[in-house]
Amino acid sequence: MARILPFRAVRYASGVSKHLSRLLAPPYDVISSEMKKDLLASDPHNAVRLILGNPSVEKHKADDYATAARNLQAWRENEVLTRDGQPSLYVYQQVFDVEGKNYRRTGFLGLSCLEAFGRTKGGILAHEFTLAGPKADRLNLMKKTHANFSAIFSLYPDAKGVGAILKKVTASDPDVTAHYPSDVENRLWRVSDPAVLSAVQERMDEATLFIADGHHRYETALAYQDFRRQGDETERGARPWDWVMMMFVAMEDPGLVILPTHRCLAPGRIADPAAFLSWLSQLGKVAAVPGGLSGNYMDLLARAGKKGPTLGLSFDGKGLYFLTVSKKAMASKALASLSKAQRSLDVTLLHRLILEPKLGITKEKVEHEIFFTAKADEALKRLKSLESGSVFFLNPTRIDQLRDVAGAGERMPQKSTYFYPKLVTGMGFNDLTSF
Repeated sequence: MARILPFRAVRYASGVSKHLSRLLAPPYDVISSEMKKDLLASDPHNAVRLILGNPSVEKHKADDYATAARNLQAWRENEVLTRDGQPSLYVYQQVFDVEGKNYRRTGFLGLSCLEAFGRTKGGILAHEFTLAGPKADRLNLMKKTHANFSAIFSLYPDAKGVGAILKKVTASDPDVTAHYPSDVENRLWRVSDPAVLSAVQERMDEATLFIADGHHRYETALAYQDFRRQGDETERGARPWDWVMMMFVAMEDPGLVILPTHRCLAPGRIADPAAFLSWLSQLGKVAAVPGGLSGNYMDLLARAGKKGPTLGLSFDGKGLYFLTVSKKAMASKALASLSKAQRSLDVTLLHRLILEPKLGITKEKVEHEIFFTAKADEALKRLKSLESGSVFFLNPTRIDQLRDVAGAGERMPQKSTYFYPKLVTGMGFNDLTSF
């Protein structure tokens, strides 16, 4: 059985897609109330009405999922959305800038056969723990809509040259171009040539897939598969719900960018900063950073991180402290069961040596106790406005660290990576009722 399949994507019809930039949305989990308000106002057919349902900027209401299903049905009946006639793979490229440098991240959308995590060669590997709330929410949506709206983002080692095939495809003009956010250009090429499809499928057949973004959605797809197959004895892989829409990007792709995800704690969570800093000193060297948060503190953290795992910590939005974790701390009993790759990972050291034992923030409590952001300036703003009482600043996780930790069959703490930019929702959807 093939590992991946071309599929007939449900996409915005040509008459509507000329305004595609107004129709796209980010993944559901990064949409704030203010962002949802803007998306709702941008177009009556914006994809946010599918992934979040109810046209309200408030948090979920009981009929959100049914509203999303009604929207999907109405848009298909009115041919706002149409389904492609031939199974295809969709080469998807995002063009963007980070710190003045231009990047192009290229991959392709297709279907991946669902399987449990764990097979470290030729299987699908996770690198992060997940949260219960988002999975329950997404499963309720899938049960009502029977569709994948947002692709799972996976990485694969490109040992067989899939990238060379994609490069040939992207040498021509894209079929669709849209800007969302305004500084990210999204390009899509539909590929239905049987020879090209077969070549990609053959080269991907034994590739190990690493989930980069979308762990909650992948685990939700597994739960939906279990829900649908109750009493169904059809062979695995023969049913639409045995597959999930996925974006496949080579680990070697030069456009891969990972941002850090900083941890913001509530006011009062660290009651005595001086005592806390004293306690931290048992884990390594604690030093005040000259200039604090007034300078290029993330550049300083990056440079410090090259010498060893280093965490930044601020309590007031002005002062900044660096903790350089010692080798003795990395060899502690709290990390003894972990691989060498994970024992040297900044985010693991933060959770295993500090958040869990000192503050009692276990992986079950993370979603209730920590505000995550990939933007250091947002974390700083929260400190100054007193929304947060302390912030741990982190360096980004590297691709090789992700590969090594997942390859060891382990998972990092939740929100250990932030691949930038996010895959947008609206370039294509997957109908789970038929192939």
